[in-house]
Amino acid sequence: MRFLTGREQHVSRVRGHALCRPELVPPLDIVVTRHDVPDETAFRGSGVLDLYEELFPPNERDSGDDIVRWVLSDDVGKRRCFTVNGEAVSYRLDSRCFILRAAERAIGLGFFTYDHASRLLYCNNVGVQTKWRGGSLARAFYLEMVGMLDELFPHNIGVVLEVEYFDRDRLEAIIGDLERGGERRMTANDQVEIRKFLRVSWYRKLDHAFFVDVRTKQPMLCRSPCLDPALPPSVWAGAEEDYWLMWHPRAGAATGVSGAGVLWRTAVETLYVEILAKSLVAADPDGRRAYWDYATTRVAGMLRQAATVPVTFASYPEPAGNSLLSRWRQLAIDLPI
Repeated sequence: MRFLTGREQHVSRVRGHALCRPELVPPLDIVVTRHDVPDETAFRGSGVLDLYEELFPPNERDSGDDIVRWVLSDDVGKRRCFTVNGEAVSYRLDSRCFILRAAERAIGLGFFTYDHASRLLYCNNVGVQTKWRGGSLARAFYLEMVGMLDELFPHNIGVVLEVEYFDRDRLEAIIGDLERGGERRMTANDQVEIRKFLRVSWYRKLDHAFFVDVRTKQPMLCRSPCLDPALPPSVWAGAEEDYWLMWHPRAGAATGVSGAGVLWRTAVETLYVEILAKSLVAADPDGRRAYWDYATTRVAGMLRQAATVPVTFASYPEPAGNSLLSRWRQLAIDLPI
């Protein structure tokens, strides 16, 4: 257990800002599975799965039962082995759920997976309850989790995460319309697009960078395989999603620009084969042979297409004097991410 009290001065200011009466704010602490939260009863009793359902829409959520299994029994740092299509497959993951609590009730969560082979930390989900998002609490929570992960996994080289692809031209049109007084015309799809952009901006404030194609100066696009092997194979391709990857190196880790391309390919294989495909197929190797072939072929094709692309680390390019984030902030529209 770790308390969010006194580590940084701004945490106390966050409390005062959030409720205006800092003397009434209950102590905030962070607990982590298999350390402070040892079993399923304690995990479910924390309210973290209820918070997870509150924060993320159904199409972005894993099942609660799967999360319980991953963080408490399957991904516990031990090598797991299975055979699919006559091929011996193994992997070694360690998944942890961090729970930010107020009065012992979940108000924030962070779900990370460490892959021992690549030494990459993958950020699956991070979220804080809406009423607790004032000031810098979410930032303090994220930084505290990364510090705890460095202690748990001292050989990690950094954190990689997916962010949803957004269309900058569409953002320009939405924000331009709002600047002309069109707030009432902002559709639900418009809000989704803005939220994608704001999430990227939040990670940028935490010094996360994109993997960027040197030639086009655009973030490297990857396509996640379908997440549900129970769906008919005929619909798997239609259930794929486009993402950009962002990266933050651990302090002192040797991951300079010269190795950006190698790291991007390692990250893609780690996310979509080591963590996604292997975890899903291990649950039913005989019944999911077709899914294994689909997922591994899809990832191999993506890596083959990008094999000669020069890659660097960079921010998303913004035209000079036309910062979408500054323009959005000037609109003063409350749109939680």
